[in-house]
Formats: sequence, structure tokens, C-alpha cells
Amino acid sequence: MSAIVIASAVPPDVVAQIRARMQRGPLVSGKVTAVGRAAAIKENLILGPDSPAAAEAAGLLVGALKASPAFQAATWPEAMLRPMFCRYGVGMKYGDHVDGAIMGDATEQVRCDVAMTVCLSDAAEYEGGELVIDAAGVPKTWRGKAGDVIVYPAGTLHRVNTVTSGTRDVAISWIQSMVRDGDCRRILFDLKSALDAFDALPTPPAEAEAIRRSYFNLIRMWA
Repeated sequence: MSAIVIASAVPPDVVAQIRARMQRGPLVSGKVTAVGRAAAIKENLILGPDSPAAAEAAGLLVGALKASPAFQAATWPEAMLRPMFCRYGVGMKYGDHVDGAIMGDATEQVRCDVAMTVCLSDAAEYEGGELVIDAAGVPKTWRGKAGDVIVYPAGTLHRVNTVTSGTRDVAISWIQSMVRDGDCRRILFDLKSALDAFDALPTPPAEAEAIRRSYFNLIRMWA
């Protein structure tokens, strides 16, 4: 499955409120959440996971994502780990890694089917800091605008390049999907996008209903 970019999934006012919580802090070393080898390759700061600011920011972000039809169509969320809010300053990076299959504490364990990155700062605010996703052996870089979201299979090798100027703020999380197979999720997303385009027409073609029937039947097969 290729990555899916959802432009402006998080409204500007929500992004501003989340960034205000990050400014409030506290920001702590991202190594506190690193497991195994990740501690040696992870160089960033995160909003203190147990802080009131982190809880408020998570509530704001989850609410915005639940209200985004495109995000729902791309991920089919069954469960999602509480988002983390990360800051990459100059010289910070995260080396090549693959996310764990099961994450969360004993009371909130999630099978990680989908990885998510939400841009909180605009690409114009920093240099470097690209998210690099190794799609079938071909690394692809991504830098989004504030409010943009990218989702991709959590088992994909990826990294964050070194920030050379400015500050990169993002939110990340992992999703357990009702549709476990990434290729199936991509097919459903593409069909839903086509149906939305047909439904926006004054008179949708009759063939749209055949596509809708196939879309619904694939959901029954895969979800």
C-alpha cells in the first residue's frame, strides 16, 4: 500500500490550539518512549505524555480526525493510540526504523496497522526534517503543510531526516484498522474518492451505482 496524504485534515484553529499546548510544555526527551535500538537513533522532544497539555492536545486532534471523512476512509480506525506530539529542532532526527507490531501499555494495546504523521508546523517553517518512507525499496520524501496528514503501513521502513533550520512540530499515532490489509485499504479509499466525485455531479452516471455496490461488497469482505 502506498502512503495516502490527506490535505488540511486538521483545521487551522485546531492546529493553533495544539501548538499552544506544545508551547506550554513540558517538552521532554523523546527517548523516554523509545524501546530497544530506537533509543540510539531517536533525537527529538515530545510533549510530556502525562501532562495536562498532552491530554488536551490529544483530545483536540482526535476530535478533528474523527470529523474528517477522508481520514476515516483512508484508515478505517478500530482503535488508535493516544497521539504523541513531537518537536524536531536543529540537528534532531530519527534514524531508519520500523514501528512495532503491538504498541501501548497493558490497558491500551493496539495492533499497529497504520502509522500516522500530522504536520503541525508548515514546511516553510523549517528545512530538512523530511519524512522518508521506503515504499517497496524506493525511498520517498514528504513535507506537508500545517494540518496535512500522511498515513502509511506501520511495517514500512521510514525515518526523519536531520532538521537543518527552524522547528518541525508533528503529531504521530498508530491505528488498528478494521481493514487489516494495506492494499485493501487503498482500494477502498480510491473507490470512495471516485464515488464522492460522482456524487458531486448534478447527474451522476448510472455506472456509479455499480461502483457503489462493489465498494459496499468489498467492505463486507474485508472489514
